[in-house]
Amino acid sequence: MNEIPKPDFSQLAKNAGVPLETEQWKEVLKQEAEKQGSIIANNSKYSPFWRLMEALVIQPTLWIIQILLIGYVLPNMFVATASGQWLNLWAWQFDLNRKPASKTKGKVLFHRVADRGPMIIIPAGTWVQTEIINNTVYRVKVVADTPLLENENVVAVTVEAEYSGDAYNLGGGYYRYLSKPITGVHDVGNADDWIIDVGADEERDDDLRLRIRNKFTSVAKWHVDATYRAILTKRAGINDDNVYFLHDAPRGAGTANAYILLDTGEPSELMLSELNSHVMKDGQHGHGDDLAVMAMPNNIIDITCRLFPKRDLTEELVIELAQQVELLIQSAFRENTDFSVTKTVPNSRFSFSRLAQEIHDNFDGVDSLEFDSRDIITEMWVPRINVLTVSINEPA
Repeated sequence: MNEIPKPDFSQLAKNAGVPLETEQWKEVLKQEAEKQGSIIANNSKYSPFWRLMEALVIQPTLWIIQILLIGYVLPNMFVATASGQWLNLWAWQFDLNRKPASKTKGKVLFHRVADRGPMIIIPAGTWVQTEIINNTVYRVKVVADTPLLENENVVAVTVEAEYSGDAYNLGGGYYRYLSKPITGVHDVGNADDWIIDVGADEERDDDLRLRIRNKFTSVAKWHVDATYRAILTKRAGINDDNVYFLHDAPRGAGTANAYILLDTGEPSELMLSELNSHVMKDGQHGHGDDLAVMAMPNNIIDITCRLFPKRDLTEELVIELAQQVELLIQSAFRENTDFSVTKTVPNSRFSFSRLAQEIHDNFDGVDSLEFDSRDIITEMWVPRINVLTVSINEPA
């Protein structure tokens, strides 16, 4: 997607000849007064007449221009710069609504202690949580009593996030601690493709304006990328710039693939099945179209980072720093959303030098760091972490 423009409306007003300063308006008023045959003898800044004009005419005029017109009216006249309720009105014109916040829903695996045993009930309301991630513990709750049947070793239990938001769409293995033990259960954890419904914050202005822009290009009812992108991005958690298309007839003439990329985690088979059913079976596809919705393919990689902390850090701070660096690297590879960093995307270069700079920007305690990996050149896939090693090294 192209970058969203950020025009300087003040400069545009200047280019149009609109006065924006007090002295400019004084000069305009002087010229108008002279045109009317009125000559003001006292033009000093202490002149009672000009002080009155500044208070009653010039300052209100500047407020109307700078605050109301430039700061409010002009930005909200364009989709690229409108915000809040004004952007909601733009969306309404194209039969769109801002997507509300939603909770993550998925499957967590509960494992039996022994190979065999009697039936165990996983009670509704059971909490499964993460370690502390950037000062926050994320929890998901079992939504209904679920049996681990006799002599079965594992059961996939439906859970829902404690609160709304995309921060709960964590990668595989993050949810692995029971808040209270369950007799007969020794291990819990979420798989990589555990997500059924993607959690989301209320749709941001930038994401909504991209969907509005996409609506401009989807006026034809069938066959175009924009139409299918609009259909898919109605679902919470799927952003406009996270849908990628392969048009090269992957299954024969008239076929295409739509690859879904989540900001964190991976879509489950159930989620993909629902999307495919919605597109192909519910009357959403064009005549003769064959569109398959798939998860963005992955390439698994190992990452080794050698961390050199600053000399003045205590041992406890060094350990905490290494943990935070690990979480930031995982965020870049779409395992959590706790850091604002450059994330992996298809058809691009992922730069480890940029990642290193972002680590420096986030943590003052880093003296230096080294990655073994070279830059990753992606195609229609994204890299995922297999093993991440952050080793602590003595500073030089």
